[in-house]
Amino acid sequence: MKYTLEIPDQDAAFVLELLRRVASVKLTPMPGKKAALDTTEYLMSTRTNRERLLAAMEEVERGETAVREWPQQ
Repeated sequence: MKYTLEIPDQDAAFVLELLRRVASVKLTPMPGKKAALDTTEYLMSTRTNRERLLAAMEEVERGETAVREWPQQ
């Protein structure tokens, strides 16, 4: 049985991760569609990463950022 799902962009990473965990589901990229996740999609693809990234984005919006220098080697 084949299905086509239309998923809002903000939910796509979550749904893809969920489907990848179901052994009986085979994901086939559609022709002309990008198969690999870009960096943001990858970071948003797990719950923990998504929560941390969104929290960091909120801190930036509130101006609660710190500049740190990398140690010289």
